[in-house]
Amino acid sequence: MKLSWYIKRLKTFSAGEFIYRIRQRVRTHVLDKRLMDVSIASVALPKSAVIDDDASHLNYPIFDKTIDVFKPIHWHLDLSAGREFPKSFAHKIDIRSDKYGSAKHVWEVNRMQFMLHIAMLYKKSGDAKYLDLFCYHLTSWKNENPYMVGVNWYSNIEVNLRLICWYYCWQVFDVENLRASNADFAKIVDSIWLPLIFEHAEYSYNHPSLCSSANNHLISEYAGLFVAACKWNIPHREARLKYAKVGLEREILLQNSAEGVNREEAAEYIQFIDDFFLIAAVAGLHAGNEFSDAYNERLHAMARYMNAFLDGNFNYPMYGDGDDGFVLRPDAGVHFNNFKSLLVSFATYFEDGSLKRANVVWDEKNELLFGDAGRKTFESLNVADERETLDGNHFYPESGHFIFRKAVEPCNAEKRFDGFTGVRETYLHFDAAPLGFLSIAAHAHADALSFILHVDGMPVIVDPGTFTYHTHKDLRRYFVSTLAHNTVCVNGKNQALQAGPTLWLAHYHCKTLNVGENFVEATHDGYRKDGVEHVRKVEYNREKDEFTITDTLHGFSPFTVEIPFHLHPTAKVQLDGALATVDVSGARRVVIALDEKLSYSIREDGWYSEHFGDKEPARYLYAKIECRDSVEIVTKISVL
Repeated sequence: MKLSWYIKRLKTFSAGEFIYRIRQRVRTHVLDKRLMDVSIASVALPKSAVIDDDASHLNYPIFDKTIDVFKPIHWHLDLSAGREFPKSFAHKIDIRSDKYGSAKHVWEVNRMQFMLHIAMLYKKSGDAKYLDLFCYHLTSWKNENPYMVGVNWYSNIEVNLRLICWYYCWQVFDVENLRASNADFAKIVDSIWLPLIFEHAEYSYNHPSLCSSANNHLISEYAGLFVAACKWNIPHREARLKYAKVGLEREILLQNSAEGVNREEAAEYIQFIDDFFLIAAVAGLHAGNEFSDAYNERLHAMARYMNAFLDGNFNYPMYGDGDDGFVLRPDAGVHFNNFKSLLVSFATYFEDGSLKRANVVWDEKNELLFGDAGRKTFESLNVADERETLDGNHFYPESGHFIFRKAVEPCNAEKRFDGFTGVRETYLHFDAAPLGFLSIAAHAHADALSFILHVDGMPVIVDPGTFTYHTHKDLRRYFVSTLAHNTVCVNGKNQALQAGPTLWLAHYHCKTLNVGENFVEATHDGYRKDGVEHVRKVEYNREKDEFTITDTLHGFSPFTVEIPFHLHPTAKVQLDGALATVDVSGARRVVIALDEKLSYSIREDGWYSEHFGDKEPARYLYAKIECRDSVEIVTKISVL
């Protein structure tokens, strides 16, 4: 299986990438191996009164699990599977199977977001136990993760996420002043923390994710190194600062369209990527090393797209992969809506009131980024008119994303669901975008011409989500498949070839054929080998609050068509002949008039994953038809 993956991966290489990969192989398997010292002496752990104190507990979320940060942390343990990754040479560890469990779960702990939470507790309380706890975990991490030993040195993105986290921990502690008054802390800084920072910065520079891997990983590497060079006197500081800044200036334009849409085609990753670019810009501003107008203009466009694709309750359309990854997360809540927090960030950074929605509030993350001055700027901005925000289509034809939306009427004073009392809203996202970014399209799903529907801030017809990357292979195949999306599946095949958990071959191409004020027509070539073309037209009758979806399939030999409509797990659905009625609590009723050429049924074997590592059963409407040549299928969706 491993050899098969490597053969498929080679198919994505250009001639230049072969040379790059050979050099990288020398770096990772020769030079890095020489730098690894498995016999490195451990440092005595500093005393901490709260470690293993039965009366002290502070649980921090790690996907569907938690860690108690007042207890010693097992830095190599996958909490979800209870299995341990080996303390061996990092680049030789198998993360692409479930042999040791999920590396993603291990990395989430080692991103050390909980350390930022500990630092902020110290700042608020002044209680030395939090400073001692921080020093304990930092020393423990260094002891358990010698350079190039273990899975936590496997991926450069993880290295840079720790650098960014430490940058803000450093600021919260006000290290320069604290070390002057606390000799024990100064010793930890000089003997543990700074050497770790310098190791991480060198690793970041020496292991770039280039060529077909130059996606969000490369952005993280430039951002982490830039932030580190802004704060610390790392080796070759000025050269590293220039290198990282040039990289960020280039990648913000390459990886995001002029319309502000990220080319990786993974909606949840937008908050992740936007944070890297924003945090670097803020760090540069504080260090007197500002980014160009072109950089800021593109970042502003990204902010406007993010605002447009969030519904009235701050839900996003969930196309492509999502893994609940955050660059900064100081809070210890179960789930953190970073999109909502980013609206505050962008409104503050750009002093743009159109991004300040009524239900966004100043939070700890923005206090870290902007301080009291930023809070005053944010509070001075007028709140955007909610009806204007939620009313009107937002079409991005260059990028292939089309958002139909309508604000219907004000709600009554009673809350219909948590945190949202604004106008009622109809929201449909139609995806006619490319498969993904670069030759591997790592975080894409085979979802050409799919759509989702939210009503009054509640998901009704949904994208099922992600759930997993490298474990549970059958479920990974399901969640990325064409049949797991609200589009047309031909001959039981995906629209592109899934060659590995995060590897796609035979990419499809989408083309927008016609765009009007309230309609879009697009096609894709994912079934060209089957001799079938799929054209989908989405029309919105704003007066009736009704969508007409027309699927036209052109074929010259017999083929099979499957059409699913995936429903949110809370949806109640009734099917009466060709009429389906869907009810979700807090939202107006949705009625789906199905094409009578097809015989639909309600299937119970679907899945829905709102968050990485979580899944629950979900129903979907399903029809299958055998076609001899061309066929037209018309579906009407009404919001009542």
